[in-house]
Amino acid sequence: MTPRIAVDLIVFDLDGTLADTLPDLTAAANFACRRLRLPEHSPEAIRAMIGGGEWKLIERLVGPAHQDRVEECLELYLDHYTRHNGELTRVYPGVPETLALVSGKQLAVLSNKLQRLTRQTLEAVDIARFFTAIRGGGAGHPLKPAPDHLLALIADLGVKPSRSLMVGDKTADLKAGREAGAFTAAVAYGYGDLDALSAASPDFLLARFSQLPDILAG
Repeated sequence: MTPRIAVDLIVFDLDGTLADTLPDLTAAANFACRRLRLPEHSPEAIRAMIGGGEWKLIERLVGPAHQDRVEECLELYLDHYTRHNGELTRVYPGVPETLALVSGKQLAVLSNKLQRLTRQTLEAVDIARFFTAIRGGGAGHPLKPAPDHLLALIADLGVKPSRSLMVGDKTADLKAGREAGAFTAAVAYGYGDLDALSAASPDFLLARFSQLPDILAG
């Protein structure tokens, strides 16, 4: 029988955890590449570039030979993504239903995606209403895997780290959660490498989002 944990707060990553944002990210990335006459990339290649925020994504997108183009590529990417965010993005199966089931807890989102884009994405797929707090990058805190932003969020919501759970699809989410003193749960269906997630020893590994209530006490 799976052990259950008693928590007051559940913090979720966004991309690859709550929603499959890859189609919109790919469209924006390849739009920027076309405008700069740089090679376009497959969704699979862009999936491997996700993590660490928009600047890191664009550094990987343009490649080592074109690092001087990062700033203008980022501007084009953000323009396209802002105008089309949510058009191709879909929540993963069971996400709205499961969030409703666990809504007796405080729920929050902590993404490395820019704050305004994080909220925009959640609103576009109609799940922003479930969250007490929505936090993204660009707010003065270092991005995950640093635990600072998660610790600030936990403190702002008046919860103890030991009564918190961080749910994500990347090892950065797990490292941030562990270093903050929270429980950690990895989802196996997202953008992270399954072997790397397993090696990071999360407290829980979820094959489906709908398994989340099974690990919670009360």
